[in-house]
This record gives sequence, structure tokens and C-alpha cells, in this order.
Amino acid sequence: MLSNRTVSYRSANTAFKWLLRILIQLVFGLFLLAILSSAESRDDTPETDGTVALEPVVVTATRTPQRLKDTPVITNLITRAEIEATGAENIGEVLEHTAGIIIHRDGHGDGVQLQGLDSEYVLILVDGEPQVGRIAGKLDMARLAVENVERIEIVKGATASLFGNSALGGVINIITRKATVPFSVQVSQNFEQNSTLDSRGTLEWQRDKLNTLLTLSHNRRSPIDLDTSDLTTTIDGYANVTGSARTEYQLRPATNLILSGQYFTQDQEGISESGPIVFDRLGDIKNFSGSVGIDHEFNAGNLQNVSAPLLTGKLYATRYDDESTVINRETRETSSENLNIQDMVKGEVQFDATLWDQHQLTMGGELVLENLQSQRITGGERQLFTNSLFVQNVFRPISAFALVIGGRLDNHSEFGAHFSPKLSAMYRLIDDLRVRVSYGQGFRAPDFKNLYLDFTNVTAGYQVLGNPSLQPESSHNYNLGLEYQVFNGLLTRIHMYRNDLSNLIEAERVGKSAAGGSQFEYQNISRAYTEGVDVEAAIGSIGGFTSAIGYAYLRGADKETGLPLLNRSTHSGTLKLAYLHPDSGVQVDLRGRYASQWGFYDDGDKVLEPEELAPSYWVWNLRASKTLFKMFKASIGCNNIFDFKMPTFYTFTGRSFYGGLSLTY
Repeated sequence: MLSNRTVSYRSANTAFKWLLRILIQLVFGLFLLAILSSAESRDDTPETDGTVALEPVVVTATRTPQRLKDTPVITNLITRAEIEATGAENIGEVLEHTAGIIIHRDGHGDGVQLQGLDSEYVLILVDGEPQVGRIAGKLDMARLAVENVERIEIVKGATASLFGNSALGGVINIITRKATVPFSVQVSQNFEQNSTLDSRGTLEWQRDKLNTLLTLSHNRRSPIDLDTSDLTTTIDGYANVTGSARTEYQLRPATNLILSGQYFTQDQEGISESGPIVFDRLGDIKNFSGSVGIDHEFNAGNLQNVSAPLLTGKLYATRYDDESTVINRETRETSSENLNIQDMVKGEVQFDATLWDQHQLTMGGELVLENLQSQRITGGERQLFTNSLFVQNVFRPISAFALVIGGRLDNHSEFGAHFSPKLSAMYRLIDDLRVRVSYGQGFRAPDFKNLYLDFTNVTAGYQVLGNPSLQPESSHNYNLGLEYQVFNGLLTRIHMYRNDLSNLIEAERVGKSAAGGSQFEYQNISRAYTEGVDVEAAIGSIGGFTSAIGYAYLRGADKETGLPLLNRSTHSGTLKLAYLHPDSGVQVDLRGRYASQWGFYDDGDKVLEPEELAPSYWVWNLRASKTLFKMFKASIGCNNIFDFKMPTFYTFTGRSFYGGLSLTY
């Protein structure tokens, strides 16, 4: 017999689902009506306000450059100025100040959650290339430094299906910087409590046909123990070095060569206590990636009704090397050690052309080879191979309307062919009001861990096994967005979404391990949904003051049991208040983020009791900076002003003060 809570979840689930579908059908009807009514008096002139000011351009939504306000796919943009205002050390610290994005920190790092879907369903890209090195499905966003980042583009949901596997929750694309001045050197040094050190340097060089930007950063922090009742450290200490290089060279007027590379190394240390035994945990991570690309614009002057086509090609390679060791502190004997080496090689080609001034055609293909060597997988080494084709057409019959139809066909070495279609549309009802609607299908093929893992935790006694019989996870994603420029300086956005997921992979208890703990195996066991609304409002500069507020409402549950999905807050929000005094160069930035209570665990009765919920929280950060003598910038700040700590559920380190100085020449 179903509980009242289960019935209420299913009823609300059905109501929301039908409401969203009706709204999407209504909007598509308005689109068609607008096209028919304007067929005779069509205005093909692009929207313009008579100025020459540069407007934000994004590439992730359609894999082609589009003005942010005209892209048919709902896209969030975090600019370089916003990144610098946060004073963040890494990408995870930047993203947590954005509405609808949740960062979960634990022993595996900073994982990102989009539309209620965890990190393993979110594809992380740097300049369009996938990042490897996930642990327990989570790619640690703290590994990604901010020094070389120009902007961050976020597309939520499976409408980013042109990027293929593992994008059920969406795509976060980190776009790196190019040199903007002939020569510049910038160095900065920040100090924070908890023995935290952040050093950064940047070199820009732009001359004739050559554009080069180099960055180097070093970060260090001692281990942190928020629970003094035992010796186990809550957060491991680390020392890391990140370097990046990006060079563009113009071979010919229509041909560019692009070279890029990144290197990351990190040493970790922490302590685990199991009964009377104390273990030292040591980790050594190395990650290298490099790419070479070329783009060529053809002379299409001899082709009627066709603008200059663009052909791009890229070869990308990355290696993630993770070595971990657990040592018995008393005997100095090694209790366990493991080495994971993951390699990926990817080749891609893309062709873009505009036909008859109304159709922007994109087509291309990819070949991806992945290899994993690990003591924790059956056989010690495995390979996966995927080849893919994608095609998309952006149709703009009038300047106020755009329709995107596309799809991607992936042929996976383990799971065969899978087609992921997408459909998006944007209509400008009036100059300041835009409506966007989209539908997409996504899939996630089981990874190496899901298929071949054979891991026993010696300190806890449990065992986790992979399952080669798993089937890919899939989703249907619906999005509806409204964007309204209420007046000059006030921008509002509303984004509604729904995800229906099937074949979800979870670790199920199947018996007892040889070490005395539980034995788990990955299985396709459930269907689930997530749905919600993201609301944002941003107020531009008024007397030097700017502000932004965001609110996200999220519901998700297992369709079979009605149990709410764990580790997800129903309500979350962000608030930013900033002030800039242009004459003195003083800038003050106050940011807060909120999350309501969420399910921490379920004791098996499929109902979340109060003791199974993690409490809500507010965390506030304050930062102030001032420009000195044009070349220097000094900054001070306080993270977690009100000293919120609750180590049972969170890894917040409590109140910490910091200061820094940067020099630009």
C-alpha cells in the first residue's frame, strides 16, 4: 500500500508534467502563428540598437558562435569580470554563486549538480573538450583553476545532446582566455587562514599573427579536522600546481592554427581512524591535456546564396594519473595502494555553412578512444571506443525567431548505436521579451567503474562490484524559459524544466564481502524524475551599486517508490550585492547562498523522517578590493562570515579571513 506522501508526490509529479507540456505546446503554437502572420512583411535585418558595443557571444548552445540574447537554447554565462569579483581560487568556488547550480563537497572533491542531476550526469568541457579523472562519478571542480578562464557557459539539461555521452544533466564549458594586449604580466599572492596559500601568474603576448597566453598557479592548504572527537580529517590537505598555455597563429588570412595545453599536479594528505588503528592517506594526482586545432574559412564567393563555410579540425589527448596509498601509522606498513591511469584520445571535425541567409548548417564527427589501467577493475585494463556523427540546422526565417533541429548518433563499442535528438526554439515577442523552449534526449553509457569495478575498502570493510550487463541510462528533457529586460539595468529570467530518467544505475547491496562488510553491485534499478524552476533577477549599475538574486525550486523522486531523491535541496538561492566607486577604485562584494534541508539517507522504509534530513544553511562571503597606483590591486575578505559549521553533513571550514595583492604590468 502506497503512503500518502508517495501519492502526493505522484500527483504533483503528474500535474507539473502536464502543465509543462501544455506550456511548451502553447509556445510552439505562438511560434507558428508568428511565422505565418509575418510571412509577407518579414524583416530579415538583424536586431540592432544602433551602437557598436560588443555583445556576449556563446558557443556551447549550438556548437557555433551565437549572440547570447539570440541563442535559441537557454544558456547561462559567467564572465571574466564576475569570476574576478568572487576572488575564487577554482571553478567550483565560482559556480556555487550561480542560481540553480549546487556544489557538493566531500572527500571526492567539489561535484556540480544541475537540474537535480549529480556530477556523473554533467559533462565538463574545457574549450569544448571533455575532462577525465572522475572519482565515484564526480569530477572535482576544484582541480580547475580560474586564472586562464575567459568565461563559463552553462547549458542545463539534455538539450546539449550534440556533445554526446554523459550530458543528461547538462554541459559546463570553460572557455580559456586569449591575449588582449601586446604584452602584459600579472602576478598575485593571497593568504588565508587554515594555512591556505594561493599564488598566480599570467603572461600575455600579442604580436602580428601570434597570440599567446601563459598561466601558472600554486595552491596549498593544510588538512582540516572539523570533528575533534577522532583523528579523521574532514578535508584533506593539498599542494597543487597548475599551468596552461594557449597559442594561436594565423597561417594564412583564412587559416588559423591553435595549440593549447594544461598541466595539473596535486599532492594530498589526510588521516583516517578505524577503531584503534590510525591510517595516513596519501594521494598523488597528475593530469595533462593538449590539443592542436586548425580552422579554415573557404572563399564562397563563387557559390550562390552561400556564405563562407568554415571547416575546423582538432586532435585532443589527455591523461589522468591518480595514485593513492593508505599506511598504518603505527606499523608503517602499506595497507592498500592503487594506481589509476586514464587516457583519452579524441579527433573531431566540424563543418559550418550559412545557406540562403536563413539556415545555419552544422555537421561533423568525432572518434574517441578511452583506456583505463587500474588495480580496481577486473582484468586491470579496459578500453572503450566511440565514433559519432552530428548534424544541426538553425533556421531564422525572421530576425525575431529561430528554430534549431539537430541530433547526434553515437556508436559505442559496448552498447551499439544511440541517437540523441534535440529541438529548440526562440521567439522575441517584443524587443525586450524572449521565450525559449526546447526538448532533448540524452543518454549516459556506463563508465569503467560501473562495468568493471572490483574494489574493497580495507578500512570500512565494504566491497563494490561492477556489472558488465548494465544498460545505458537515458532521459527526456523539457525546458521553457522567459527572459525579460524590464528596463535598462533590470534583467529577469525564469527557467522551468523537467527530466524523465530511466535505467538509472545505483549500487545495490547483494551480500556480504570477504572483509566482513556489505557487498554492493551496480544495477539498473530505477526510474526517476527531476523538475523545477530557476528564477533570476539582475540589476545593473545604479550609482555604482549592482545586485543579483536567484532562487531555485527543485523536486525529484523515484517513480516506483515515491522516495524523494537524496542529496537535493528543494529550495536554494543566491544573493549578490556589489558596489564600485569609480574614482577611488574601491570595490565591495557581498555574496550569500542558501540551501534548504535535504535527504541525507533513508533507513529503508522509503520515507524520509526528520532525523534523516540534513539541515538548511546560509553562507555569506565578503570581499573588498582597491586599485593602487594603477598597477596594484589589494584585496581582503572573509569567507563564511557567520562561521557555519556542521561536519556531520557539510565540509564548510568555518569563518576564515584572507588578503592578497596583485600586480599588473
